[in-house]
Amino acid sequence: MSPDRQPPDAPVRLLTVCTGNICRSPYAAALLRDGLEWARPGAFEVTSAGTHAVVGRPMDPESHRLLVEHEVDDSGFRARMLTARVVGDQDLVLVMTGQHRAHVLDEQPAAHRRTVGLVDLARTLGEVGDHARWRQVLEDRGALDVRSRWRELPLVIAAHRGRRFGRVSDVPDPIGRGRAAFERMADTIDDAVRAVVLWEADFAG
Repeated sequence: MSPDRQPPDAPVRLLTVCTGNICRSPYAAALLRDGLEWARPGAFEVTSAGTHAVVGRPMDPESHRLLVEHEVDDSGFRARMLTARVVGDQDLVLVMTGQHRAHVLDEQPAAHRRTVGLVDLARTLGEVGDHARWRQVLEDRGALDVRSRWRELPLVIAAHRGRRFGRVSDVPDPIGRGRAAFERMADTIDDAVRAVVLWEADFAG
């Protein structure tokens, strides 16, 4: 169902996207799911998909190891393919690279304003917050509840980033590059997820 047709009490749907859906995107999705459940219980549904998914495969052991270090377990995860229908159901699509964004828009051009880099989302939340009160920005747009807030968020991001909106700060693919590459991936994703979760938590008071 299109996000615009979701009932007011429906969970906000977030999708993380990478290539094989076994390293970056499931790691990011598991952390976001866990963090947002802490910030706003029951308000979010976070999943992942791959542009060239290794369908049915579990998460890469290195990504899973890093999740366990955060005391987050997603051992039941299995990779799935990105499709137009999957994209169409999402309130926000968070990609790991510019190529992933292009692929998402090939599948679902209408998702243009709802598809941003995970790192860029986190960075923009901070940039806007440096010179404005997010609560006031969203209240001025009539976004008074969690669903309307996340519906308006991509529009605020687009207005702030302007011509840079479509540019994505990449999270490099660690697969086949050893443990150090996975650690770098985790550092990048961890920082971005923390920023998003704390942003949402600020609205709880």
